[in-house]
Amino acid sequence: MSEQYLMALDAGTGAGRCFLIDTNGRKAFSAYREWGQIEVEDLAPLGRAFDAAYYWKCLAEAAREAMSKGNVKPEQVIAVSSTSQREGAVFLDQGGQVLYAGPNQDARALVEGMGLASEFGQRAYEVSGHYLNLIFVPARLLWHKNNAPEVYERIAHVLMINDWMLYQLCGEIACEPTNASETAVYNLRSGDWDRQLIADIGLPQEIFPPVRPGGYLLGQVSARAAEETGLKAGTPVIVGAADTQCGVIGAGAIRDGDIAAVAGTTTPVQMVLNEVIIDPQTRLWTGAFIPPRSWVLESNAGATGIIYRWMRDTFCHAECVEAQEKDQDPFVIMSAEAALSPIGANGVQAFLGSNIMDAKNLMGVTSGLIMNAYSMLSDSQSRYHLLRAQLEGMAFAIRANAEQISEVSGRTVTRLFACGGSTQSALFVNILANVMNVPVVVPRFREGTALGAAICAGVGSGSYGDFEQGMHALAQPERTVEPVRDDASQYEGHYRQWMRTRQVLAQVPSLF
Repeated sequence: MSEQYLMALDAGTGAGRCFLIDTNGRKAFSAYREWGQIEVEDLAPLGRAFDAAYYWKCLAEAAREAMSKGNVKPEQVIAVSSTSQREGAVFLDQGGQVLYAGPNQDARALVEGMGLASEFGQRAYEVSGHYLNLIFVPARLLWHKNNAPEVYERIAHVLMINDWMLYQLCGEIACEPTNASETAVYNLRSGDWDRQLIADIGLPQEIFPPVRPGGYLLGQVSARAAEETGLKAGTPVIVGAADTQCGVIGAGAIRDGDIAAVAGTTTPVQMVLNEVIIDPQTRLWTGAFIPPRSWVLESNAGATGIIYRWMRDTFCHAECVEAQEKDQDPFVIMSAEAALSPIGANGVQAFLGSNIMDAKNLMGVTSGLIMNAYSMLSDSQSRYHLLRAQLEGMAFAIRANAEQISEVSGRTVTRLFACGGSTQSALFVNILANVMNVPVVVPRFREGTALGAAICAGVGSGSYGDFEQGMHALAQPERTVEPVRDDASQYEGHYRQWMRTRQVLAQVPSLF
């Protein structure tokens, strides 16, 4: 019998990816296409959009390429699911045409968001675990109501990006809990839209689609989608989840008290819970998780991945040239150079991009920048110290956010699961283990978000009896990095100093 595969389509901030994995978790193939966002000319610099047709073309091409890489025949793919960036949304008219496609960075609804925060922020937080502001769907809907009424009147369906991807595959309209809970009008306790809150905000309830859980059989790949993607028509289409929650389960965290850092473009830190817990100080987010009757408590460490790429492009031209000559990733060379700097980075402290979450003030999370501050550099290896300081700052921010979660949840962090691009750096994982002073578990497959969606596909297709079985089949750990006692002791002092410096810098108005 030929091997059977699960497919996950992943719409990230900077690229779309297709991930194929066999049901035993032994073989995996992936392909991706880079994409960008459109700065809306009349709304610059706040307004952002994306070309939905181009995004779908990229995902379809990636699906064909991934199958080609693995020599996987269409009939071997037994199910397909999706995941995407959170807060990004697509509005459709009655005929399914795209009226609006906006990424999570679309800030056009600044005024509407401020009004919603003032009138409904705390109420929404108590219901949904999210404090209403400009990045959430209600603010964008009100923006259209106020500024593009001719478009607003035609809106028939509000979908998150991963929901829209499934619509492209099978033509069915639905949403799922994890990204629905990123709208701030989803009731975490009832597991459905908060109809009264939606009505009080002044939005039509009928545009919010039915909620279907992760792992739910939504439909079958249509003939048109089969022609576009190379999949077999009739392939089961399974409801997936938001990228962070997919990353959490893809990293191996599924039980109450498990905590994971998804170190990608940003670094959200989420703890799995068997009960709804709302932070009384309104710092954290609470959201739905993928298995039924489970939730997550989240604190975000900021735009760490974005900033490290910026450092590559700004300070590491020589490393990029060397990487091209050696056919290597520049980040591998950057990591090797950072390893030449001692623990504590020779006194350099980095605060660029690292954030400690405050749900009432998400500018630090949205822009990924609290303060650009480095101590003076004094020797010929200054760039090495700068690179290490940034990695240490990322680890310090993860710890600070994990401590917030531990405080609110009442649960002790005894190990950390980690996935995402930053975990490809062995140095960073070692730093993280020593800063956290707990073991750090890294999965075999680094595409944690796509892996989580593949687990959803496996549950929905009947390959696994439940999500825990699917996780154990696919999210196998590659290694567990233990803290080194002497290094952890040194980092304890550096972390305390970093926190003290950050408290001082927090009193200075941000320049961004």
